[in-house]
Amino acid sequence: MRTIGAPRECHRRRPATPDDANHKKAQAIAERPAALDETGLCRALAETLRPGRDLPNVADVSNPRYALRSAMFVTVYLAGFLIAPLVPVFPLAPLVVGGVWLTAQAGYRRRRFDVIMLATATAVGATLQGAGLLLSLAIVGWAVLPSLLFAILLNLWLPGYWRGHGDRFRRPSAAVLPLAGIAVLTAGAGMVIWAVIDVGFEESAVVVPFVRDVIALFLAPFAVNAYRRLRSPRRSGLTVVR
Repeated sequence: MRTIGAPRECHRRRPATPDDANHKKAQAIAERPAALDETGLCRALAETLRPGRDLPNVADVSNPRYALRSAMFVTVYLAGFLIAPLVPVFPLAPLVVGGVWLTAQAGYRRRRFDVIMLATATAVGATLQGAGLLLSLAIVGWAVLPSLLFAILLNLWLPGYWRGHGDRFRRPSAAVLPLAGIAVLTAGAGMVIWAVIDVGFEESAVVVPFVRDVIALFLAPFAVNAYRRLRSPRRSGLTVVR
């Protein structure tokens, strides 16, 4: 006697359970290609190329405000680079503008790109003054390294000061000694590098530029902090520096 079974579509299907969903997810993960093992050079490369790092991004670099500010800094820097040797007391010296440049643009998190632009502007200015290739590279080191030192020290010793943050800076005297130390170290680093690359270095010839750079590097953050505090609304209580 032949048994007639019910049609296949008539069988009751077991309802899906969370275990089935987890099983499908595990199968999908297992079928993915294995990721590269981040060890040795692979790890260093992965850290460098990981999104969110300080790597120039086309979308961020093409930001109109960032591009406009960068063009302004390049123009002012080249003007100071060409005028400062002719007018020793000119306040917009290369080290001053370079330090302010890297500090003011830090909010865009593209310091590597700012350093490249600063080095390029320095090389162009040195070439316009008749320097050769090797001398231009040496002058790039003289301009970039102290400027980078200024931006790093200001962020380490006075975090939030440039943006007008921090309750411990409500008294102007609280930032005087750190600012003085940063200015002296930055100008001193520039003078030492210049003494190395200049074969005809004379101490008497760098006294005025050194004093000029110290004063300008000291006053620039102080003035920016005071300006930002005047524009920000008055708040009671403590604030958080991020």
